[in-house]
Amino acid sequence: MEREFSQLEGMPISADLVMAGEFVQLHGMPMPVARFGPPRPLPCPPPRPPQDRLMDSRMYKQAIQGDRDGFIPILDSISSEKKLPRSEILSQVSRQNNTCLHIAVSFGHHELAKYIVGLCPDLIKKTNSKGDTALHIAARKNDLSFVKFAMDSCPSGSGASRDVEQAEQSLLKIVNKEGNTVLHEALINRCKQEKQVEILIKADPQVAYYPNKEGKSPLYLAAEAHYFHVVEAIRKSEVEEHMNREAKPAVHGAILGKNKEMLEKILALKLVHQTDEHGRTPLHYAASIGYLEGVQMLLDQSNFDRYQKDVEGFLPIHVASMRGHVDIVKELLQVSCDSIEWLSKHGENILHVAAKYGKDNVVHFVLKKKGVENLINEKDKDGNTPLHLATMHAHPKVVNYLTWDKRVDVNLVNIKGQTAFDIAVSVEHPTSFHQRLIWTALKSTGARPARNSKVPPKLSKSPNTDDYKDRVNTLLLVSTLVATVTFAAGFTMPGGYKSSDPNAGMAIFLMRNMFQMFVICNTIAMYTSILAAIILIWAQLGDLNLMDTAFRWALPFLGLALYAMSLGFMAGVSLVISNLHWLAIVVFIIGIICLVGLSVPFLLLFIPSKSTNRILRYISYYPFLLLVWASEGPKIKQED
Repeated sequence: MEREFSQLEGMPISADLVMAGEFVQLHGMPMPVARFGPPRPLPCPPPRPPQDRLMDSRMYKQAIQGDRDGFIPILDSISSEKKLPRSEILSQVSRQNNTCLHIAVSFGHHELAKYIVGLCPDLIKKTNSKGDTALHIAARKNDLSFVKFAMDSCPSGSGASRDVEQAEQSLLKIVNKEGNTVLHEALINRCKQEKQVEILIKADPQVAYYPNKEGKSPLYLAAEAHYFHVVEAIRKSEVEEHMNREAKPAVHGAILGKNKEMLEKILALKLVHQTDEHGRTPLHYAASIGYLEGVQMLLDQSNFDRYQKDVEGFLPIHVASMRGHVDIVKELLQVSCDSIEWLSKHGENILHVAAKYGKDNVVHFVLKKKGVENLINEKDKDGNTPLHLATMHAHPKVVNYLTWDKRVDVNLVNIKGQTAFDIAVSVEHPTSFHQRLIWTALKSTGARPARNSKVPPKLSKSPNTDDYKDRVNTLLLVSTLVATVTFAAGFTMPGGYKSSDPNAGMAIFLMRNMFQMFVICNTIAMYTSILAAIILIWAQLGDLNLMDTAFRWALPFLGLALYAMSLGFMAGVSLVISNLHWLAIVVFIIGIICLVGLSVPFLLLFIPSKSTNRILRYISYYPFLLLVWASEGPKIKQED
């Protein structure tokens, strides 16, 4: 060891070794004590370009400013300092692998960018950390004039510049990390320079069909954005599209754009039979977004297979039913009426699909159509009828429509031996409002559980005292407040009291009709609120059955008290302003409207009824739909 140390002491210490801490303990310092176990790993710095490839900060600043006269001296100065040719200095990059050409183009400094390209044409092909060339950046900024210049300046084998129509095609085929070519970037960013875009297509027509990572080709983007000049330029190039399974067909883009003229141009390219990776035809797409005019145009195409299924076995009419587009369903049935009987891969007809996705308008239309009796109770591969699926996916409005149809057998069982009622009571969250509405609809139509179900019944959750206690305390507080207010109103009569004999102490408006109405309503509110409070006090004894009964009885009494108090307020205010007729009439009208509004939510607490009585069911029909409407949240529109 001493011999080795003596040899090392005479050796120079490199900077790399000093930074790594290799010889810290060798020169006059005590040796470290040996430790067992693996050494601690040093923190890894973020990846960056090698030091000799990093751009000088002075050049970076000049590239941002775009001053060509200031850039040239800095370039010459750095070249002489580092003894490197100017082309190598220009090839240096920033932390994000941007060359000075990338920076100049991103800030729109054309003169500087042209100067850099003249000194070092190879920089046109250089990509940054995002895979962008300077041409990508220029196209993203709608600066296709620079793209044309760069393509003209691209060196050929002899080193001379060439015409743009003979420009090096690999430039246009370079893709960034998003899979976008220069033409993609120009169209994505809504480039309006028609001639420049046409030049790009003419330089390399095949690029018009290249898909990016989203599967969108420039032709697809042009069709979706209604760029007629781009589609026309691609059509004139007379290059056949090589359909990639990862690429979205351009005709689908035209359909999503919902432009009749554009769709006609794309159909003229003979692309109507293309399908995407899911096997969906253009007709599937048009039916999905509810584009009726597009559906009609596609159906008019000769030799078009309107019965082609996607990978899920769905016909276009299934997709239209799934999305709730009744007008599309009607159009498809007029052209091919037998498509109503076609089944998906899961054995689902259009009524199954509409019920599964909650499209009540389609369900309503199919149920009213003649000759659909075989669809109503048809079972899919799992034995589920449309009623099973609507119950399973919690669509109360669909369940309501189905249960009102006499042809629907509500007690059919699926493969698991479950009826729709079994599904309604065995869901994960049976207390949700939608499930309560579904249970009510099924119960009122006479639905019952199956006796031979293969699924064990879900154990009913024992009622929790705390669940009832909060409700009882809330109602007790409200009833006490109503009793207090009405008690005070009984001794502060509208208009006051007479102070002279013979009727001293009597109310001034005693003989007025509105006053009498006020007294009656105030009295009713007073005693019904006290009665509700007494019933709720009994609920505090802790017996769950008594608590539930008290809750059900106290609620209507409290509702009556609130209603009577509101009516009494209207009568009292109308009385004291009766001399100003227009104001009294306005107050009376507002009061009537509000009283009707109060009655609606209160009555909805008791209806719809679970009774199978036909009259009660009819009474409950519209309140049920109102509750469904009130319980539905905002829906997010989704499109394929």
